Amino acid sequence: MSTADRVSRLREQLREEGCDAVLITQADNRRYITGFTGTAGAVLITASAARLLTDFRYIEQATQQAPEFEVVKVQRLHEGLAEQADELGVVALAFESEDMTVKQHTELSGALDEAESQVELRPVTDWVEAARASKDANEIAALRRVVLIGDRTMEDVALTMRPGMTEREVAWRLEVGMRERGADGLSFDIIVAAGPNGAMPHHHPTDRPLQAGEPIVIDMGARLDGYCSDLTRTFVLGEPDERFWEVYTTVLRAQQTCEMGLKAGLNGVEADELAREVIEAAGYGDQFGHGTGHGVGLAIHEAPRLSPIASDDPFPEGCVVTVEPGIYLPDWGGVRIEDMVVVGADGIGILTSAHKQPTVPLPPP
Repeated sequence: MSTADRVSRLREQLREEGCDAVLITQADNRRYITGFTGTAGAVLITASAARLLTDFRYIEQATQQAPEFEVVKVQRLHEGLAEQADELGVVALAFESEDMTVKQHTELSGALDEAESQVELRPVTDWVEAARASKDANEIAALRRVVLIGDRTMEDVALTMRPGMTEREVAWRLEVGMRERGADGLSFDIIVAAGPNGAMPHHHPTDRPLQAGEPIVIDMGARLDGYCSDLTRTFVLGEPDERFWEVYTTVLRAQQTCEMGLKAGLNGVEADELAREVIEAAGYGDQFGHGTGHGVGLAIHEAPRLSPIASDDPFPEGCVVTVEPGIYLPDWGGVRIEDMVVVGADGIGILTSAHKQPTVPLPPP
């Protein structure tokens, strides 16, 4: 989908909703629509105009990255928006209600009042997010590149883990590995959760040393050209015990069942149930307290979601989601296994290639 296609889609929504213009302020949405990667600015789109408002720091960058937009230099965004809306004859202005803060709304309303403008601010949701859910070929290619960085880093670093190494040390090695493979940065703070810490799905690495025979949950992701990866694997140093294998194989079966049944047209609740039913049947339903997955793209968490409380909207073809069931047992640890997949009409394509062999051999004594 080209920039022109994305703007045209917004203009169609303007017509359908009876608005004269839409204001895009959310950073990922702004980048998706324009290609501009700066950290300050807003996009104003009408039936005939497409303007990118930003300050002096980003004028040259915006001009280069968003050639299909008229770049307008502003000092105070709310004042510049009021001026542009007046110039374009805007009456009904749609804005992203999930992004604009109360303070920003107050400032914009005040600027409009001071200009004696007749503009009416209309809150809207998901105008851009709905389009972002279905990835085009260029986006899928970008996601494949960043997923591969995470896959190879995970495999290489896992082989270096030894008893006595700390969670923080493993996390640092993962970050260095991803950056050395070309990542622009991390898509989120790395999780390394050893032993009982693995019972916390979003544990932050500590100085706790790894120990042989205990589960180690690693959740990590890279960012490249704006797009994110997300990968979780669970390892054991040395030989796992029977309890580990029981939990691990249950989670793996749940993931495989979901991946085999997932396709466009299912909604998030139905997709979540594919994995959840396996874990519940094994007696671990109460130990799986989060959703089965979420969309990934310019943001690490975006639509659609695989969850018991997800939307009823059917998954579109081309959406990219994680499949990451888990089981978490206090005082023991946890197991989570996560892939990223592209959802198609008849099934999925798995982007993740990192192996799922959980055992890491110990060095000779």
